[in-house]
Amino acid sequence: MDAQIQIGETTLPYLLKRSFRRRTVAISIHPEQGLVVYSPARLSHRWLEEVLLKKARWILSKTREAADARAQAAELRWEPGQSLPFRGALHPLKVAHDAAPAGVQLENGSLVLNLPLEFPGSVTSDRIRQEIVGWYREQARRVLLGRVHHYQEAMGVRARNVRVKDQKRRWGSCSADGMLNFNWRLILAPPEILDYVVVHELCHLRLLNHSPAFWDLVGTVMPDYRARKTWLRQNSLGLSL
Repeated sequence: MDAQIQIGETTLPYLLKRSFRRRTVAISIHPEQGLVVYSPARLSHRWLEEVLLKKARWILSKTREAADARAQAAELRWEPGQSLPFRGALHPLKVAHDAAPAGVQLENGSLVLNLPLEFPGSVTSDRIRQEIVGWYREQARRVLLGRVHHYQEAMGVRARNVRVKDQKRRWGSCSADGMLNFNWRLILAPPEILDYVVVHELCHLRLLNHSPAFWDLVGTVMPDYRARKTWLRQNSLGLSL
């Protein structure tokens, strides 16, 4: 449901999602959807507006940050010298054309893309992006499979299958038949954030909801999950390559 709120001289549209299971109001800034408000189904619009106005300074600040992040993503240039994220750190991109095997390597803090059969100056930004994103997805699959194996052994659960996908709106998901899906962009985040999403989805193998019992289960496996969850919510825009 589309709605809007007036904060000073600024009119902000937002997507309102109501749920009978929700007991509190939650606010997030989505890379594509913008401001998203999650509300209990029966909460009146007047009370909801009061909650939002109390958070007005935070909403305006994060909305500006989201606009800046979108502008930065639009200006990202897939060329040598550009800093690219990987596992929570930024690494300058280098393009080589030597006799070493083709592919991407992390060397001395740099992401080195080697294209031995292509002439310097002939490589386009689209070609570079294709190679780097392919490498990201390969690394994401390797790391995510390893972390799923690690945590499911510790938790005594078993996923039916694990897939790494190009998801725009979700970091992870769990189906009723035990299929786990993960967003390859998790490889851009710090390792502890990737681990949080893995644990979150593995806990859904036992409880396919977000009830208090579910969050208690997450907390038994990862006591500091709230800090990791908050980091992901606040920094997800920077992971939207």
